Amino acid sequence: MIYFCADDYGLNDVSTSRIRRCIEEGVLNKVSVFPNFDEVDLLSLKDIRISLHLNLVEGKCMANPTEIDLISDEKGNFKHTFGGLLKLSLFNRKRFEEQIYKEIKAQILFFKKLLPEGAEFCVDSHQHTHMIPSVFKALIKVLKEEKIKVEYLRIPAEPVLPYIKTPSLYFTYSLINLIKQWLLRFLWLINKGLMKDLKIPTAHFFGILFSGKMDEKRVSKILPEYIKLAKKDNRDIEVLFHPGYLDKNQTDFEDKNIVFEDFYFSKNRKIEFNAAMKITERRVQ
Repeated sequence: MIYFCADDYGLNDVSTSRIRRCIEEGVLNKVSVFPNFDEVDLLSLKDIRISLHLNLVEGKCMANPTEIDLISDEKGNFKHTFGGLLKLSLFNRKRFEEQIYKEIKAQILFFKKLLPEGAEFCVDSHQHTHMIPSVFKALIKVLKEEKIKVEYLRIPAEPVLPYIKTPSLYFTYSLINLIKQWLLRFLWLINKGLMKDLKIPTAHFFGILFSGKMDEKRVSKILPEYIKLAKKDNRDIEVLFHPGYLDKNQTDFEDKNIVFEDFYFSKNRKIEFNAAMKITERRVQ
């Protein structure tokens, strides 16, 4: 199975409407939903996989702010990016794990109530923060204690082979995305042991090395190599898009603690929207 996923569902009405258009055209069969921005109607998302997009880096916290002062200010605004959370996990590990556990639990229990009856429970995270070992440990602890059966957990550690076998794209990789790819692969090696007894399904993930550059040409060239690998390993594939593009006059970001404005306004998001729609056209034909 290939899951074509859009992240950041529920950021705001305009962004969400563009993701919904991709769903209605038939390309997307998975969406990842923010729990702490606009309230969304998950009952209307029929016949697609719905995932919790754990958010620990922007917007408002869902736990009591006074109990998670390492990661949230007194107004409930998250105050660290991936790098800041990683640093806290290394130098203030015990307090960090206690507080991150409380926030993850609050988001999971809230999202669980929103899910339609009988819907699968799937998890990933904004900026892939769940791959930080202390965050991953807290996530697994919550899932075990709440006895939540997880049907899918995103592991954004991309296999290297599809990229090696596509030399025509070698010079299109950005340095920052290469660094992200290898950091996430390294973190997965640390986290892997916690998954042994859980038997939570994962998939071959596609969306880090071409993050912000998921255009039709690149996806079309790499995806066949992913398909070959997935057949060999008997695994699913998850392809990540960010099609919920915004113009600067289409926001309601005041008081939302939006940290990654440039990311949401990037022209590359519209490119990813168009790529998703092109894939739709090919599948329909």
